[in-house]
Order: sequence, then structure tokens, then C-alpha cells
Amino acid sequence: MNAPDRYERFVVPEGTKKVSYERDTKIINAASFTIEREDHTIGNIVRMQLHRDGNVLFAGYKLPHPLQYKIIVRVHTTSQSSPMQAYNLAINDLDKELDHLKAVFEAEVARVSGDL
Repeated sequence: MNAPDRYERFVVPEGTKKVSYERDTKIINAASFTIEREDHTIGNIVRMQLHRDGNVLFAGYKLPHPLQYKIIVRVHTTSQSSPMQAYNLAINDLDKELDHLKAVFEAEVARVSGDL
């Protein structure tokens, strides 16, 4: 069969960075982040988190090809922030939100387990 091995969808090859950064040479305060071995799930979450930042003018992502397991996130910010700052802030905020979600979920599981 010509299909790639399933593990190639999520295992980052040795020597490949998980996230790479490339400044836009035509637009000030714009950049692209290439995230390896991710798909629409992460792309949409990161995009929506970036939109919550008031300094972000544009945030979008694309999946270049269904057989290329990477997404490209484009960010354009105001002069008060850089794309790198906005991206790092979005990732840190998502990390905090997911930690909170995990804690609430585990507390509820413990509560329900205790009721049994």
C-alpha cells in the first residue's frame, strides 16, 4: 500500500524542530510558525487563542497538504507586540487553561468516585 506509516502522523523525526519561526519580510510585525506533526485540532485552538489577544491583528493557520503532517500559523500584530510574544502568550495561556480543566475534571472524578 502507498499510505505512509501511521506513526509518521505524530512522531517528530530526529533532528526536526517541533516549532519553527519565520519572519515575514513584506509585512512588519508578521510571522509564520510551522508546527510539525499537528493538524486542525491544534491549529484551530492556537488561532482562537491568538484572537483573544488585543495586539493580534490577524491569526490564521493552514494545513499545506493532507499528507504533510504540519500546520503553518500566520500571526500579524500591532507595534505594541511581536508575533513571537503573541504566540508565546497564547501557548502559555492555553497551558494554564488545560491545567485548570484537568484539575477540575480530576476533582469531579474523585467526587463521583467517592459517591459510589
